[in-house]
Amino acid sequence: MSELDRGLLRKLAEWDAALPVTSVYVTVDGRRYPRKTDYELRLDDLLRNARGQARALDRDAIRSVDRDVAAMSEFVRDEFDRGDTKGLAMFSSNGAGLWEVVRVSRPVRDRAIVAPEADLVPLKSLVETYRPTGVALVDFEKARLFLVDMGRIDEVSDLWDDVPGRHDQGGWAQMRMQRHVDDHRTRHIKHVADVLFKLWRRTRFEQLALAGPPEAQHELEASLHDYLRRRVRATFTLPMTASRADVLDRILQREEDAERERERSAVERLSRAAATDRGVIGLEDTLRAISEARVDELVVSFDLSAPGAACGACGRLTTRVGRCPTCGETMQRVPDVVESAVAAAFRTGARVEVVLDEGLQELDGIGALLRF
Repeated sequence: MSELDRGLLRKLAEWDAALPVTSVYVTVDGRRYPRKTDYELRLDDLLRNARGQARALDRDAIRSVDRDVAAMSEFVRDEFDRGDTKGLAMFSSNGAGLWEVVRVSRPVRDRAIVAPEADLVPLKSLVETYRPTGVALVDFEKARLFLVDMGRIDEVSDLWDDVPGRHDQGGWAQMRMQRHVDDHRTRHIKHVADVLFKLWRRTRFEQLALAGPPEAQHELEASLHDYLRRRVRATFTLPMTASRADVLDRILQREEDAERERERSAVERLSRAAATDRGVIGLEDTLRAISEARVDELVVSFDLSAPGAACGACGRLTTRVGRCPTCGETMQRVPDVVESAVAAAFRTGARVEVVLDEGLQELDGIGALLRF
């Protein structure tokens, strides 16, 4: 099993072998498939589809794909324990030594692709949506620290500092007690900030959410190291007794809302760039720009797919099979040239934004902001 992160995406995008990669995504969410046999039957359909895609390939490629399919079927039936996993991604190129399995805690769109590159669009979408997040649920006596990553939550620290309560005496005695209480509260908040900074240094979470009574949140934020203060992305009120599921639901909702906003922003940037010479829209023009390594940011619809061709000599991608328009060599068919485009964009260091925003359909479902 591999952890889903940008390093894994880069590794898969850079995989280069003479044999095809079989990529299979299958939802195993118990709400959709209550019984193990339910998602096994769906997997069988996907694997038959993969075998069908390999029929036009040469004998070595067909043999490799057959072994990929057998390995995936055996893994799901004999080794896989669903637990809290809702989506499963498998990548195999048996004849070339590739085997990666990724569990995700969100449902995925079932699909099977046999192509020169791994099918990365669904995983890229998940990585962009669900970023490693630290959560501090804090009041003036306690703190609970969580790490949320890819839809999973771990409670990593539980702090409690003995803070005396106020009393009803008047005059100087009450003022002294109030200063005493305030001093203990300040020490507690500083303690939480110190532990949170150590947690960030160890895990390098990308963003931070503060929860609990608003006054305690504000004091903690003011006490944070500047590195952490700049990572605060959300604040919300929760009781200290909130369950892990309650905390997770709030974080996931915030991440999904933020991702929708990033998608809208990406589509708007693309639309503005396409009105000048700093952007292109449409599949063929985008493929040309990727092949020329001119793409700074690729924006692509989650649902977009299209057959096409790739040149084995120079790497040119097009929607048409025939002679390569760049070097003249014979192009090779690929079942989904959009997946090839995503992998090629990764390899050239471009950012890739996968969007569900329907506004991208008006721009033909794909486009790119250009470096030059």
